[in-house]
Amino acid sequence: MRVLLTDDEEPARKRLRRLLEEAGGVTVVGEAGDGLDALAQIAALKPDVVFLDISMPKLDGFGVAAALGAGAPRIVFATTHEDKALQAFDANAVDYLLKPVSAERLKNTLAKLRAAPPPREGLARALAAVAPAAPRMAVRCGAKFVVFEPAAIVCIEAKDDYAEIALADRKLLADDSLDALAARLPPDFLRIHRGALINLAHLKELVREGDRKYLAVMDDFAETRLAVARERLNELKERLGLGG
Repeated sequence: MRVLLTDDEEPARKRLRRLLEEAGGVTVVGEAGDGLDALAQIAALKPDVVFLDISMPKLDGFGVAAALGAGAPRIVFATTHEDKALQAFDANAVDYLLKPVSAERLKNTLAKLRAAPPPREGLARALAAVAPAAPRMAVRCGAKFVVFEPAAIVCIEAKDDYAEIALADRKLLADDSLDALAARLPPDFLRIHRGALINLAHLKELVREGDRKYLAVMDDFAETRLAVARERLNELKERLGLGG
């Protein structure tokens, strides 16, 4: 079993590494001290399991898990936060350890991991659903992960199997699909047609063009203009407090 340890406290990583080595049958392939480093190492090393702290700099544990797509490794949370266990188990994490981790408790976790089925493709979406208020999110763009607050997203457009994310001052081409990103966003966002999602906080104008044809004009640097599908128009108007 190939394992990655992620914790911003080096003593905690050293303790967990020692316990895992003593338990046997485990190879620790790497360690990460923050959420972004964890994502980079997961992509490079492809571990079977990630022991993941929740409170970390740059990107927290829930943010790391939410950024993982299909084929994500199995997740074990190891943290001092007693009140997050229900979220982790609801999200189908294999186990939840309280620090300092004991040798006996870790043996139970390893037994669960060996008996657990392969990781579900929907893990990232499930974790996002239980932690929708995460202050930052990471999106993979080619060889790097870009981190920002979800509120900074102006709109997202589908581009084949990818998605173009518009921020106030730039656009990013993300490796994720529009559907995958939509599952990670808070309720401030609205799908205005099959290929576009907007942040209502960044909607500048709703312009009518022809019979029931509307364009959403956004407030980014490019003033992106997106067509509103007829079947989505009523919901958009309701969200904006407009009459028929």
